Amino acid sequence: MLSSYRLAVPLSTLLFALAGCSTPLMAPQAPTIPAQEGQQALMRTTDCCSSLASLLYRPITAQETLTLNFTPQSPAHDFNDGKSFFQAFELPRNNGPIALSVSSPIRDGQVFAPTILVLDANFRPVRKVSSGSLAVHRPTGFSAARLAGEFSVTPGPDAQYVVIYTSDEDRRASTTYESEDKAYARVRGLAEPAGPDPRATHAATGEVALEIASLTRDTGMAPLLGSNPAPMRQTTDSSPQPGAATPAPATATAPATATNAPDFDYRRMIDAALKAGDVELALDLAERAERSGHPGTRAWLAERLQTKTP
Repeated sequence: MLSSYRLAVPLSTLLFALAGCSTPLMAPQAPTIPAQEGQQALMRTTDCCSSLASLLYRPITAQETLTLNFTPQSPAHDFNDGKSFFQAFELPRNNGPIALSVSSPIRDGQVFAPTILVLDANFRPVRKVSSGSLAVHRPTGFSAARLAGEFSVTPGPDAQYVVIYTSDEDRRASTTYESEDKAYARVRGLAEPAGPDPRATHAATGEVALEIASLTRDTGMAPLLGSNPAPMRQTTDSSPQPGAATPAPATATAPATATNAPDFDYRRMIDAALKAGDVELALDLAERAERSGHPGTRAWLAERLQTKTP
């Protein structure tokens, strides 16, 4: 029998959110910069750096969650595959393998479609994962529709830095996604709105959530980079970076295929959170489980919450 839980919001509100409907739990977001305005701002921004080695790299830890904003105030660089606002990081040293999770929300019909570039200790590109390797996730009561992916990487001489940006190819593409109205109708068993699914424009500005987590066991995630990465394929580019080869196309599989990790671990942690009376943590774990390829975890948590004693 489950004990009573400390609820910061009414149980009915929590269950409504777990069903996948829009709720007050959704935090207000900053205004979206229209795609055309963002592209014009990018074209006006001066290239900050002469090479990949001169980018500003922020150190990150092996257990951290960051919200990255790509705005006209962000630094910009002319990469081999196009100019872009960017964020650059130095991976934690002497830590072993880590998981990198990226998530970019679709807002107002547009999305920042990120490319992930991994550099070695000498700032040479060793692997590039484009936005085409990310999966499209449906909107839920906790988040908007989004592009998301989760990969593993082992920091070291062969993988020391990560740069997140969006390429010209990324911005020429668009993403079809499920509208919030359709998602609401689907989860409530109502007739779905007529017409095709909307398409999100890939913009030069936007937001990306980056989560870093230390890996102590096999999670079933698709590897982004192993101890012996595949060599870079040499290509010709009209504006090559000094000493940097053009990254090879991504070979990582979409996170939707990473279903080997057992649901048991997430559900055991959720049970522990509920027994401790921490519903907020349980909700967060359920959302992370869904993002990691474990559909049905929110519904399972909703059933657990419904067994709560008055």
